[in-house]
Amino acid sequence: MSGGGSSLDGPEVALAAVGRLEDELAEYHAYHATRADLLRRLCRGQQSRAAYDKTIEPTSNTAETAYLTRRRDQLR
Repeated sequence: MSGGGSSLDGPEVALAAVGRLEDELAEYHAYHATRADLLRRLCRGQQSRAAYDKTIEPTSNTAETAYLTRRRDQLR
């Protein structure tokens, strides 16, 4: 395979793949963290912020909460 990427990689493809798992993983906070990061990479700030909010709320680990909050707050 040559360099330069393909239609089989990148945040858009990953977001579609993750989206197919929503029914099984919607209650799992890492699912929303993954979505938030992919949406951030696609410059979808509002959607990313909402996904970060969904993952921050149930997170009990203070270091993880701080990290996710920082990531959310960096969105424009």
